[in-house]
Amino acid sequence: MDALIFDFDGVVVDSEPIHLRCFQQVLAGVGVRLTTQEYYGKYLGYDDHDCFLAVAADKGLSVSESQVAEMIAAKTDLVRRAFAEAVCPLPGAVELIRSAALAGIPVGVCSGALREEIEMASKTIGVSEYFRLIVSAQDVSRGKPDPEGYRLAIQRLSAACGRRVEACRCVAVEDSPAGIDAAVGAGMKVLAVTNSYPSDRLRQAGRVVASLTEVTVAQLEELCC
Repeated sequence: MDALIFDFDGVVVDSEPIHLRCFQQVLAGVGVRLTTQEYYGKYLGYDDHDCFLAVAADKGLSVSESQVAEMIAAKTDLVRRAFAEAVCPLPGAVELIRSAALAGIPVGVCSGALREEIEMASKTIGVSEYFRLIVSAQDVSRGKPDPEGYRLAIQRLSAACGRRVEACRCVAVEDSPAGIDAAVGAGMKVLAVTNSYPSDRLRQAGRVVASLTEVTVAQLEELCC
């Protein structure tokens, strides 16, 4: 395995409920109701920009880019406060990140979250030192399911490692169909975890598990064979 790249929300930290509450609060301010079923069924995996645009379009609300930027800023502030109060790692995530890094495998993050949110939560749960790179929403022009983020992560890891990192020998850890599509589109192998979606929604992954506590580095290596 050339590298192990994690999605973040819903994979490393249990933050999707926080994001949902913050999306709901901001959208309520413009008269839009976002249900839990709608968020998990359709919008999870989108970055903030694309989520706000998609929800607005589906609800028949016309919004400008400046209005979207204001909503993103408001949500970011809400998320920052929530993360400062409490953010918890998901089972097995910290152990898998640490095991891979200590085995000499470059570990990174490719997420639709904002860099500040990723860095804050990573420090809180004690894994920031293990990440060789972070590709966040600010680094790409197109979020998942577009493969741009994963392609950029592989490119930057190659530069950081001083050798060519092959996409087909990299494993992405994802929890959403959009994330799986992005990683597969970049030519990567995928391990999916059912933290956010049932297994039948994650069939494109090379392997699906109920928890990262079930996964070892050796098993991830097997995905690349």
